[in-house]
Amino acid sequence: FFFIMGVEQVDASNACIPPTHPLTFQALPLPTASRGETIFLDGEGGRLNDNDNKHAPLMMYSWGKLIVVREIELNNTKTTTACASSSHVGPSGAPSTSGFVYRGHSAPVTAAKFSPAGTYVASGDSKGKLRIWAWDHEEHLPKIELQILAGPIKDISWDFEGKRIVVIGDGCQSPENAKVVQWDTGVKCGDLSAHARKKGSSCAFRPCRPMRIATGGAEDATVLFHKGPPFQRVVGDGIVSEKCHERGAIHSLRYNKDGSVLASAGTDGSVCFYEGKDMKLIKKVEKVHKSSIFSCAWNRNGTHVLTCGADGFARLVDATSGEVVHEWDVALAQLGDENGRTKVPMGAMLLGCAFIKGDVPIAVGFNGQIVLLSVPSSIGLSSSAEVIDKSLVITGHQAPISAMTFGAPGANIIYTADTDGVVVEWDGLTGTPKGRVKNIGEEDLDLTGKVHAGATITSLAFSTESNKLYSAGWDDFIRISQGQNCVDKIKMEAQPNAMTCGTSLVVVMTVDGLVLVKDEVISELIRLPYTATAVCISKDDSMLYVSGDDCNIYIYTVSSSDSANPLSESHVIKGGHLKAVQSIALSHDGTKLAAADSRDVCVYSTSDYSTIISKGRWCFHTQRIACLTWSPDDSVLASGGNDDDIFLWNIQKKMRRIHYRFAHRGGITGLRFVGGNATDGSGDMMLVSAGNDGCLNFWDVKEDVNKKFK
Repeated sequence: FFFIMGVEQVDASNACIPPTHPLTFQALPLPTASRGETIFLDGEGGRLNDNDNKHAPLMMYSWGKLIVVREIELNNTKTTTACASSSHVGPSGAPSTSGFVYRGHSAPVTAAKFSPAGTYVASGDSKGKLRIWAWDHEEHLPKIELQILAGPIKDISWDFEGKRIVVIGDGCQSPENAKVVQWDTGVKCGDLSAHARKKGSSCAFRPCRPMRIATGGAEDATVLFHKGPPFQRVVGDGIVSEKCHERGAIHSLRYNKDGSVLASAGTDGSVCFYEGKDMKLIKKVEKVHKSSIFSCAWNRNGTHVLTCGADGFARLVDATSGEVVHEWDVALAQLGDENGRTKVPMGAMLLGCAFIKGDVPIAVGFNGQIVLLSVPSSIGLSSSAEVIDKSLVITGHQAPISAMTFGAPGANIIYTADTDGVVVEWDGLTGTPKGRVKNIGEEDLDLTGKVHAGATITSLAFSTESNKLYSAGWDDFIRISQGQNCVDKIKMEAQPNAMTCGTSLVVVMTVDGLVLVKDEVISELIRLPYTATAVCISKDDSMLYVSGDDCNIYIYTVSSSDSANPLSESHVIKGGHLKAVQSIALSHDGTKLAAADSRDVCVYSTSDYSTIISKGRWCFHTQRIACLTWSPDDSVLASGGNDDDIFLWNIQKKMRRIHYRFAHRGGITGLRFVGGNATDGSGDMMLVSAGNDGCLNFWDVKEDVNKKFK
């Protein structure tokens, strides 16, 4: 950090994946949600992104400390593969990777908005910091960072010139809960009045002159109006209508495109329309929703307002007549039928909505799933050709990805699991989510999709013989799935931490020892004289490799005939590591065993267990190495760690390495070469990684491997 004229400047060189890295596709996480808190979505990409068909429709939202800018495929007929560049272009003119993740904040992000031109983004976080950064630059460099509020920022709005920004939030002990500043210097442009208890929830800048700012209170059900610049509160003229809502918070304030009308929505379930210049109440539409309205948005022409509420419905209101002209039962769109429900599923409580490309409505619920809403042509909402025929659901992860595995060879299927107990099936060819795995017999009536009852899933393994997926979670169950249906479960005596699968044998590593599962029959717990830290099995189920906290690697012969004692120790690799081994991987031909601790990556020959790569040679990770994987021809070894980095190694070129920095914020939790899982033969040097940032990344490392190792 350094300071210029009292303004905090920040080096954000790691705010995104470096543009020189061979990232070809990025599957993105879903919005973070807190019950009762608005999810602020920005579907207005600005003039740079919305004025032509070269750019896909954009939607921006927050995920923890990250900002996600997602490209939305409206026709749901994506044909480009994750191994190839998209037909759309990114902000700097480069081929698009389907979205972008910005990682410049050090606290959870609460709001983000594009500038009217679409070249900059203003984002705020829970610590009250406002950051303005470049969208049209390949490195997304920051323009300025300000400590603008004492508490969390709740909403942000730009003026129509892109020169001023208003923010609102929690003022805590500070006298201000809203500020309007110059975008490039942070200089104040007036004094905005504070709401009750210094808590604000929404703000809006009038997109034309004369300029107006409206702010909504989080507890006083009041809308305050300001004129300027310099801005000051408008009071006492008998025209301004501040107390039109009955109770609670003003969750959303939005001007239409020409600034003639302002809409407000809040806890009382009503929508109020005000004259944009004089701020006089035009009409109040009551009971639009049965419960709180958390968000509202105008379509491009300013004729209709989209609202969403905790009752699970999204509704379209005619701004002229005040009538609800259409409604969507979003829970029905996600469930597919009523399913006997008598109340709104918690996951379908809608917390955010927006229009993308001006006229395509979207809504997001507590479960984070993004629903693109179809609009009947009879409403005449838009003359645009980009209209969807039926509602589409975009799913994925809302929490850090904790495990990853591939489906059957040639099936183009990837499975991922997260710390919330959710398992997602992906199309490995296009990188799009196919759906969440569901428990059969345990209906997911709350629509949260948690297979493991909200517990962290520590490992995934796929059996090619039975074509079944095994998932191990901290709810002490092994759950067995086929496709997107969880069909069975096995109760464990101890907490499972890892799994490995050969052809038909699944080995589960628990805190107390090992458990073998074959044909869904579980063995007795096999206790070990050490604490196991990682496990790996050969393809033919004959050899088992287990690392311990004593820095040794134990090799066992697996007997299919001796049910009482199926494991027989055949060798112990000692002295190879100075720290406990955290991950091991067997090469595809079974001749090499890779092992990694918190610093070193070592390789051993399985014929005599001699050292091929010893400690101190490949020692460039700085934190725990969580995963290892071999390329299909066993020429390249990839390692990923909690230091956010991916390294590629080659045994023939021991002194060389390929380093991809900042691959995932928070660390890498899954790493695999596509290999035979791609039917088009493009997977030999296509690397897939999963991380604690909730992303699934596809890397085409072929060119870098040829340059460095050939």
